[in-house]
Amino acid sequence: MSKFHLTNRAVADLSDIADFTIQSFGIEQARFYRDGLNNCFEILADNPHLGRSAAELAPNLKRFEYHSHVVFYVPRDTGILIVRILHQRMDFIRHIPSSKK
Repeated sequence: MSKFHLTNRAVADLSDIADFTIQSFGIEQARFYRDGLNNCFEILADNPHLGRSAAELAPNLKRFEYHSHVVFYVPRDTGILIVRILHQRMDFIRHIPSSKK
């Protein structure tokens, strides 16, 4: 099984998602969404080709939609590095490190 790693920004994104979901929908929904994201990360780590290219934002970057969020990641030899988890309505260029601005 391949592994996934998260950048500090991706960890902060998860925390923000959890906080918003708890406030808006309750703790159970927050846990359900978190578990779904973790499952998504595991699937992407084993199948990094599932995502679409996001090279217009940064070299080697891929993206995968999960409900209202987009997981941005870079394939690695042993899995993936998750760079950000952003809401689909966010300005990706502004929030992706090394974005071409």
